[in-house]
Amino acid sequence: MPMELRSGVEMLGSGAMPRTTVLPSERAAQLTELPLARAAQLIREGQMTSLAYAEALLEACDKGAQLNAFISIDATMVLEQARAADLHRARGLPLGPLHGVPIAIKDNINTAALPTSGGTAALRHHRPAANAVVVDRLRRAGAILLGKTGLHELSMGWTGDNPNFGRVRNPHAPDRVAGGSSSGSAAAVAARMVPAALGTDTNGSIRIPAALCGTVGYRPSLGRYPLDGVMPLAHTLDTVGLIARTVADIRLLDDVLHVAVGGRPAEPALSRNPRVGVASDYYLGNLDREVEQIFTDAVERLSTAGVEIVRADFPELHELVPGTAASIIAHEAPEMLKLYLAAHAPAVTMAALTARLGEDLHLGSGDSSALVADYSDALERRQQLVTIYRRHFAAQRLDALMHPVLLMPAPLQGAKRVSPAPDVQINGQMVPAKIAYGRNVAPLSLVGGAALVLPAGLSEARLPVGICLEAPSGHDDALLQLGLDVSSILGPSPCPPLGNCTAFAGSIAGPPHVKGIDDDH
Repeated sequence: MPMELRSGVEMLGSGAMPRTTVLPSERAAQLTELPLARAAQLIREGQMTSLAYAEALLEACDKGAQLNAFISIDATMVLEQARAADLHRARGLPLGPLHGVPIAIKDNINTAALPTSGGTAALRHHRPAANAVVVDRLRRAGAILLGKTGLHELSMGWTGDNPNFGRVRNPHAPDRVAGGSSSGSAAAVAARMVPAALGTDTNGSIRIPAALCGTVGYRPSLGRYPLDGVMPLAHTLDTVGLIARTVADIRLLDDVLHVAVGGRPAEPALSRNPRVGVASDYYLGNLDREVEQIFTDAVERLSTAGVEIVRADFPELHELVPGTAASIIAHEAPEMLKLYLAAHAPAVTMAALTARLGEDLHLGSGDSSALVADYSDALERRQQLVTIYRRHFAAQRLDALMHPVLLMPAPLQGAKRVSPAPDVQINGQMVPAKIAYGRNVAPLSLVGGAALVLPAGLSEARLPVGICLEAPSGHDDALLQLGLDVSSILGPSPCPPLGNCTAFAGSIAGPPHVKGIDDDH
């Protein structure tokens, strides 16, 4: 049976963190700071063993247990996978692009090797029969499953405050919100427990925690990744997404996960002189003063570097966006969850699931006449938004739209659990959560486009502030290319106090001498 540790993580197998070697703390910190692509390269080239890397990451997970980023980890399984990866390479067998690299998976994405709880009590010990398709693609590319990350219950919130598994805490300030619903994925990546993680995004669930934890977050165009084996919320809005510390790592994962039947279709290329729009009429109102200043500085830095910044107002958003995503989720979520249970957890009924929900979460039937009418209106507004969004991009020849992800840096954790989130004080005024968290992420959710979150700076309290680059559906490759350019201007993901990486930030250009952790023995 799983054993509950002080962190709330369910340790499977032996219930302990087995070790084959003891890495010096400096060497472990060096390894955990490696970006995904660099770690994969070092393992493929034999300059680092998968085992050494996995042990360093497990040690970081142990040291950062108070963040509560993970729901379950089987350390024995992780080390067995790492040894197998090293043996595979030693035999000269073909290696995938992620060979031997541990990756974390949000706990609403099916894994056969670990439970998939969705953060809800009725599914706490649910063991799917098979992996989600996205997990299988990672495994075929050689990745190792590190563990399952914490989330807001059923992904229905923006804070990661979970009644069943506890709060996920922000690595930059543990008394602050980590964001949600992919809370643990962002916290684990930011704290250097893992180089990258899968999450999901219905209405900000990748973008919000990425921004608050200071990581790179990517919500792909709707339909770019398969959703088979993913616990749903709203089929009109749902997508699997990615969290890492560099845009290059996001691109590597995207290459693995985006497998189109008949080959990948051609996408629009990035302009030679990129045009980035700023829609001040919708996205920039009532910002926290520090967020406003950091965003303004980012715009100026991009402009100085040669990016063309243009005013690109979208006046229709004020009328068409408010309440639209909420109406879609309220109608679709009950039926989607019912279908998931029937396919993957038939022993759990919808009644049993809803009976054990946290008291802050309310999940109706979705089929009342009022909800059906709201849903129909919401779908109509959504279609109008899709048309308007593409029209504005074409008319103004935009490569991307840029805005702050949220109106404020990470708020303090609330005394009482509220879903989707408590209201927030900004500049001395209380602001509803649906505005503070949801206003700037909702338009892109509704149009099904691509979004890339990048760290833009730190507040005086050293809390990350993220900006979002977004584009219409099908413009993912160009957006990721633009993201590479923009991130080189704005700088790297910040290291939190618990990341143990500041002293080694400059040490990752060359391979660390770790292949022979055996050299010391």
